Amino acid sequence: MFIITNLYQVNSWKSLMREEFKNNHRDWEEVEKDTETAVIRDGHYFMKNSSPSNWNFYKMKTALKKNQDFIIEANVQLENHEDCFGHVGIVWGFDENNEYLNRFTLSADGKRVLVMHFEKDHRRICHRFQNRQLPKINRKEPVRFSIIRMGDYFYFFINKIAVYTAHESMFAEYGSYVGYYIEPGLKMKSNYMEVKKISADTMDVTTGMQQLMN
Repeated sequence: MFIITNLYQVNSWKSLMREEFKNNHRDWEEVEKDTETAVIRDGHYFMKNSSPSNWNFYKMKTALKKNQDFIIEANVQLENHEDCFGHVGIVWGFDENNEYLNRFTLSADGKRVLVMHFEKDHRRICHRFQNRQLPKINRKEPVRFSIIRMGDYFYFFINKIAVYTAHESMFAEYGSYVGYYIEPGLKMKSNYMEVKKISADTMDVTTGMQQLMN
């Protein structure tokens, strides 16, 4: 049973980065080689992982500060979804040289969400949550990934439906980078990513336990 100990009133928000891939003025990585492709064209960021075993990520530094409340949103559309395995999604909470980062991903079959705090080479996973209780997802359409950090908690949404909530202690230490995640054999594209900082106040409320004891 969840007991809500406080709520938040959002006073304002400000967009720190809104990307619609009309061009590459933010200098996203672009690469074309046998094991991977990442290119911006026609209002999308196209990513393909042809490696037999290595996951790839493509990152962008933002202006997020430590302990700042925020929203990260991105559209991710899988381009191949027949007989495919693995995950696509977003990563966040790391800096250039960090060995640990966080990921929020959806399986290629659209049936499983993973939220993880892990080491880049996958030798160590510090926190791993799996959710198979998802609404039906049309994999031929863009999927909206949303992460909200409010106070001490992270809230995760797929197509605006909540799929997981966790305390900040479950994740990698603060970092200002965000990006995309793609596993071997998959192709995906994105036409939108945005990072917003939030200004909010905590509102204390009577907890469920206190109500039961009165």
